[in-house]
Amino acid sequence: MPTVAPQKEPTRILIVGGGFGGVRTALNLRKQNLPNVKITLLSDRHHFEYTPAYYKIAAGTSPMETCIPLSDIFPDRSVEVIVDTVVAGDTKEHVIFGASGSRYRYDYLVLALGSETAYFNIPGIKEHSYSIKTIDEALRLKAHVHEVFNSHHGMSVFELMSQFQFVIIGGGPAGVELAGVLRAYLRTLARIHEVPERFVTVNLLQGAPRLLPTMNEEVSRRALKRLDSLGINIILGKAVAGEDAIGVYLKDIGFSARTIIWTAGVKATSVYEKITGLTLEKNGRIVVNESMMAVGVRDVFVLGDSASTPFAGTAQTAIYDGHYIASALTSRLRRMNLPKYSPKPTPYVIPVGNNWAIFTFKNITLSGRIFFWLREIIDLRFFMSILPFKKAWFAWRSGGTQVESCPNCKH
Repeated sequence: MPTVAPQKEPTRILIVGGGFGGVRTALNLRKQNLPNVKITLLSDRHHFEYTPAYYKIAAGTSPMETCIPLSDIFPDRSVEVIVDTVVAGDTKEHVIFGASGSRYRYDYLVLALGSETAYFNIPGIKEHSYSIKTIDEALRLKAHVHEVFNSHHGMSVFELMSQFQFVIIGGGPAGVELAGVLRAYLRTLARIHEVPERFVTVNLLQGAPRLLPTMNEEVSRRALKRLDSLGINIILGKAVAGEDAIGVYLKDIGFSARTIIWTAGVKATSVYEKITGLTLEKNGRIVVNESMMAVGVRDVFVLGDSASTPFAGTAQTAIYDGHYIASALTSRLRRMNLPKYSPKPTPYVIPVGNNWAIFTFKNITLSGRIFFWLREIIDLRFFMSILPFKKAWFAWRSGGTQVESCPNCKH
């Protein structure tokens, strides 16, 4: 009888990170139907989080827009989804280690773990501030806001001023977006709880001389004007020196505030320091070559916030990188030359308050209600790129739904 040749082991592609770039890479690779290839997505959570909508959760909207089960994105077995937290790795041995104790072997590795909050070693900030870097953090902030309004009875005028003073540190996109919706949300809660509006203040502190300093000056000017019209107190050019349980302190100013929200800094995830062989910049991003491969190691691709590229740090760039890396891996497996990565600036739409946004691309800056709806259309288009239409529509519509668990605030 003729002998049957043993089946060749599949080529293992391990994608670490279930964010924008990781999901896009996996979806594009799946479409290629590459023979004898196993695609594994390793994520620390069962769901994908739509990070651009975090700020809305803190202001009372449904988290359903932000939380998409990975099983809805990958309903079949063409992509294996494993939930585990990466704790270390060895690029020489081609292995990633999980918190569960599992070892994940790979032939090709895609690093897409994104970023984490950076506190710049400022005393007290990490211990006493809130942030909106995850769904859980946004919900924690929202719960705190309700607790502030539910626990004000019997306070003196001075105590009320501190109780209802909200300080946002960081004038980048996250801080600007949050300030715009938080002011309106607090006004609604003040009316429900019969708190005089004069006690409720929102302050936005920015260490740089202008808001949104990575964008052109016209964007900064329009954001400043809009936030001022919404009643936000803005302080520019004042770095935070420290924080404690009572308030936040600048070099020459102190704020007595019950609520401090930190949106001022991010850095690449610190777990990369525990993956041997990677070359890191000071901000923790991985140095890559013109094919988005980590320099000095074999078979490791890097994307999004993790990669040291000119436009890293946005969801748009992570998605763009996911498209590229899926194409590069396909070329590698088909023994073709890898395409050269060409970093591209992407348009940005920044909501500033309800029903108003700023659009910016290169030197073009426009603003108004129409650009808020442009942002909504962009959101819907993204959901449709990863989900069936009905589920995409439901996720998108959920973003406009107000959801309250506080019995005093349901109305």
